[in-house]
Order: sequence, then C-alpha cells, then structure tokens
Amino acid sequence: MIGTGVDFALFALLCRFIYPPAANIISAGAGMVTNFVLQRRFVFEATRSLPVSFVLSFVFSIGGIFLGSFLIFLLIQIDFFNQVPLAAKVVATGIVFFYNFQTKKFAFEKK
Repeated sequence: MIGTGVDFALFALLCRFIYPPAANIISAGAGMVTNFVLQRRFVFEATRSLPVSFVLSFVFSIGGIFLGSFLIFLLIQIDFFNQVPLAAKVVATGIVFFYNFQTKKFAFEKK
C-alpha cells in the first residue's frame, strides 16, 4: 500500500511534465524499491537469501513495470485516458497487481 502510494503520487506529479508511460517507469521504480523493503520485512516469509530475493524481485518487478507502462501506453490512446492518465494508471495497476503478487511470492519463498 505504501509503495503504491509512492508510485501514484510520483506518477501524478511526473505526468505534468513527461509522457505518462515514461512517468510510470520512474514512479513504478520508486514504488518497487519501497515495496521490496516492506515485502522483505513484513509480507513474505523470506526463505531465500537477501541477494537471491533481491535479484528475483528486481527481475520480476522490471517485467511488471514494463507491462504497466505498455498498458498505460495502450490506454492513453483512448481519449478519456489521455485526458486523465491517472485513470489509466489505476487500470494498469489493477491488472499488474496479480502478476506482481504471484512473482514476488516466488521471489521470496522457495517451495
């Protein structure tokens, strides 16, 4: 939740100055770092080493960031989402949430 807040706040700010998919890459990257720290400590039972968890989490997060940015790119082709890029971010985040949860679970917990 905190990482998502960081992501959305930064996205809303950056969209005033840069193209929404590019804003998403930057804001989601900041959210990714925030989420990694919080997930490692509070969400998942870490059974992998810190370096392995970080690398797996990073690789999966990069995939999620580019998936979200691609979805935003597609959505802003629609006039409504072009006028309200934060709405495109909400839709993309909803879709990418499921991808992120499953891949992070794998990154932290070996079974």
